[in-house]
Amino acid sequence: MINIVIFLLASTSILSTAAYAQSENCHTKIRGKVIQLKFNPEDNQYLDNTTFREILFSNWDDSCPSYIVLKHMTPKLNPVQRETFCAEYENDKQGYAGISLGERDAYGKCKKPGQICKVVNASKDEALAIVGIGAGAAGGASLATSVVGVTAVTHSSGAVILTGSAGYLAGTLGTAAATVVATLTAPATLIGAAVSIVTVGGAVYICKQPHE
Repeated sequence: MINIVIFLLASTSILSTAAYAQSENCHTKIRGKVIQLKFNPEDNQYLDNTTFREILFSNWDDSCPSYIVLKHMTPKLNPVQRETFCAEYENDKQGYAGISLGERDAYGKCKKPGQICKVVNASKDEALAIVGIGAGAAGGASLATSVVGVTAVTHSSGAVILTGSAGYLAGTLGTAAATVVATLTAPATLIGAAVSIVTVGGAVYICKQPHE
């Protein structure tokens, strides 16, 4: 009887330890706000995209590794689709401004500052309709469009990136995607500013310089 009790206690302890190991807490700052996140330290995607140094720092001060922050900021995307973006880190503010288009460094942060991207409530078909690209467009290098002033490029992640001036895109969207028009024509957006529209994984992002 005693042996059975010891066995049950040991089993419970092992299961509790395993459950604990599946979730860790960390903190980070995004757009000036400190938030708490949870992640699985044994997840293969986490291990493949996180340096040993970041893992050590995370264990030491409970800070979130960049990949965990990037994953939090792109919840609708899978790892491949997420390759379109990097985490925009501001050293002077010791926090993240958001996500940008661009290459990542070894820590998942952007190698160079870029346009900050925000998700908008528009469908992929609506965004592609802006320049008359078929909804099945994917792969390849550059896509030719019939619209002057707009470039369309596909990324290896499957994303389609449309780039042009905010004023031009806002003027041509019309009925295609009212929510995108509203974003582009917001008071904080300069009419002549360069803007990118990214469609990936069924999500649509508007990217522009933070000061515009």
